[in-house]
Amino acid sequence: MKSYSLGNAIFEGERIRKGYLRFEGDQVVEVCEGEPPGEVIRGLVVPGLVNAHTHIGDSFAYPAPKLCVEELVGHPGGFKHEALRAASKSAKVKGMLDSLQVMSSCGTTLFADFREEGLEGVRALDQAIQGHHPRAIRLGRPCGADPGSAEVDALLEESDGIGMSAISDYPIDLLKKVSSAARSRGKLFSIHLSENRREDVDAVLSLRPDFVIHATRASRDDLESLARSDVPVVACPRSNEFFGIRADIPAMLAAGLTVGLGTDNGMICRPDMFEEMRAAFRISAARGGVVPSEVVRMATVLGRKILKAEGNTTAGEKEERDFVVVRVPGKDPLRALVTTAGSGDVLAVVRERKVRRSAAWR
Repeated sequence: MKSYSLGNAIFEGERIRKGYLRFEGDQVVEVCEGEPPGEVIRGLVVPGLVNAHTHIGDSFAYPAPKLCVEELVGHPGGFKHEALRAASKSAKVKGMLDSLQVMSSCGTTLFADFREEGLEGVRALDQAIQGHHPRAIRLGRPCGADPGSAEVDALLEESDGIGMSAISDYPIDLLKKVSSAARSRGKLFSIHLSENRREDVDAVLSLRPDFVIHATRASRDDLESLARSDVPVVACPRSNEFFGIRADIPAMLAAGLTVGLGTDNGMICRPDMFEEMRAAFRISAARGGVVPSEVVRMATVLGRKILKAEGNTTAGEKEERDFVVVRVPGKDPLRALVTTAGSGDVLAVVRERKVRRSAAWR
């Protein structure tokens, strides 16, 4: 079986070190320290990218019309929900497949999807992801404003947890029951928070979410409350920017929060994590800035931590490993990764030790 090496530098979430991946056939067999032996295709090895918040079910409706948050994605009467009700299952699945292809080409090996439309929505996603590269964490959502326990139980049976819209969309007692049902099964519960207006963070914390989405209108005290409760935030800077909202990632980090990155609605943004890292770095510059290594951490190891999938990292010989190898120029590869890199620079993507070569690897 042919043995070969790829990469000359590795970033594992803390620092860059000299190193490379050694392959036999299409399998990674070793993560090596030091300079690679002999001829090697040079590139930066990072953990597989993590898109910690998507709604790829509405990808068929891309590009979205320019509306405010309530008009476009408001539950249950916004443009998105009307479009979902009107579209055929085949159209929705095709849109998901298009988004999955974007994620694969960009080195995303794990994503979390908030799946509307109840059990039917989860099953549509399952149909789309069969045979595809990124691993999906499927967070279903009950249909209607007052789902019964039987519907919630059935949804949890076939999904990885629950992803709700906002605390203002449901009675708090119902949300507590849904959250409790998810926890009792050892599954995830998440909810949007303070996207376009400030919401009651204490009420959201009473649901004991595993993580929240956005927090763009949260106050400093709200962010600190989330941090004290060890509730991470997934920021979606491009989606927020579409609505004229700026994610204050430096403030989130200053409050002590764990922050991940997500691309949000497929009808607003293509699920390209290179573009999301670029937006996070650019938008943060006006508010004190975020160093490139932290942006890469948000898009890799911190996303895995938030989704409780920490095993998929470059660390540990016995761990399941996900990598992306990117050709980046210059003396500051992390800065290049978050400012100029794109899918055309991806040399290879590794998931579960198996490599998928890209067209850039010649």
